[in-house]
Amino acid sequence: MTPEKEQDFRGVSLKRQLVEEIERLIREYPQYKSIADFVHEAVRIRMEDIRKVKLPRFEQVNFDENGVKVLDREFHKVVQVYLKPEGIFCESCEKNDCEHIRFALSMPEVKKEIKKKQLEGWRLPDV
Repeated sequence: MTPEKEQDFRGVSLKRQLVEEIERLIREYPQYKSIADFVHEAVRIRMEDIRKVKLPRFEQVNFDENGVKVLDREFHKVVQVYLKPEGIFCESCEKNDCEHIRFALSMPEVKKEIKKKQLEGWRLPDV
C-alpha cells in the first residue's frame, strides 16, 4: 500500500470473540470478502440508523415546586426554569423569555400549574 493510501485507513481493535463470530458469518454469507468489508458495511448501516432517530433537543427532566428542569441536548446540560411569584426565569439564559422557557410553557402540567399560580397572584405569562 502506498503512503498516501495508508492515510485513508485507520485500525480498530475488536474482541477476539466478535471477530470469530464475524468470520463464521462471512463463511455463511460469501458476499462479504473480509472482516473489514463486513465491519465497514455494518458501521455504515448503524450510522444511518442513528441519524434517522434524532432525539429532540429538549426534554423535561423534573418538575417540582421550583419550576422545570429541561435537558438541552444542544448545550449538553440541564437548565433550570424557575416559576416564581414575580415571574418565570431561565437560570442558563438569565432571561424571562427564551427557548427553554417556551419549551417549559408548552408542557401541559406546567400550563396547569401556571394557571393555578396566576389565581394566587403570581405574575406568570399567559398560557
